[in-house]
Amino acid sequence: MNMKWTHCLPMLLVLCLALPTASPAGSPLPPEPGDDFLIEQTFDSVVGLLFRDYSLQGNGQVDYRTARHILGISYDDPASAEPDVALHPLFYWYDRNHDGQWELWIDREEEGHLVDVTRYDWRQGDDLLTLYPNLRNPT
Repeated sequence: MNMKWTHCLPMLLVLCLALPTASPAGSPLPPEPGDDFLIEQTFDSVVGLLFRDYSLQGNGQVDYRTARHILGISYDDPASAEPDVALHPLFYWYDRNHDGQWELWIDREEEGHLVDVTRYDWRQGDDLLTLYPNLRNPT
């Protein structure tokens, strides 16, 4: 019986390496949907981001949003309505339960791999507010 397992183990390892890996079960953030689910797209040249709003359920209610860095805007070409943007989002917002409680995620590498995306907590900037107390009340 050991002989069978000895021959099967290398084949099993080859199959595991050859087959694509599946995303982790219960991934906290779904992948960015396609244009079929796109509700609205806007950009803010001041903050340098292009926002895309999606309805994952297809009912018109926005429950997923992404923001990409704007790489350039052509002011000379009036026909160009869209800015040149990064290939993958920097920020992801997700309303998992459709209750208005949004989760914010960030992909600091902007490579589009959901395994690299982490929860973003606005309190991560508290150290900045501690160093510069006037930022809380800029009067």
